[in-house]
Amino acid sequence: MSDEQNVYAGVYHILVAGMVVSSILFVIGIILALLHPQYFPLSADWVRQQYHPSLVIHGLLHGEPTSFFLVGTVLLILTPVARVLASIHAFWKDRNRKYVAVTSGVLIVMIITVILGELGVR
Repeated sequence: MSDEQNVYAGVYHILVAGMVVSSILFVIGIILALLHPQYFPLSADWVRQQYHPSLVIHGLLHGEPTSFFLVGTVLLILTPVARVLASIHAFWKDRNRKYVAVTSGVLIVMIITVILGELGVR
């Protein structure tokens, strides 16, 4: 297999791995939620409180379904970002400057979107 095929295979494997691992986390979360049903208020304040790293780690270690859902969701969201980064690398390695520029533009748009979202811009 050529270097080019190896690089593009890497991009493919990132997408598949992200999808498989996040799906496994969702299934674990669903099973735990079915085994130990509880009420979650899902208010904006409650949801924001769940995003603290120490709470997520604690939840994963103690089998809390919301932690598995949260990590699965974050992984699923980050998978396309990892794919864009891997694509930039692949295009750079192929010396395809045009696609490096276009894909870097996509990454910049992703970053700006996250920053504007954090600032509350709609």
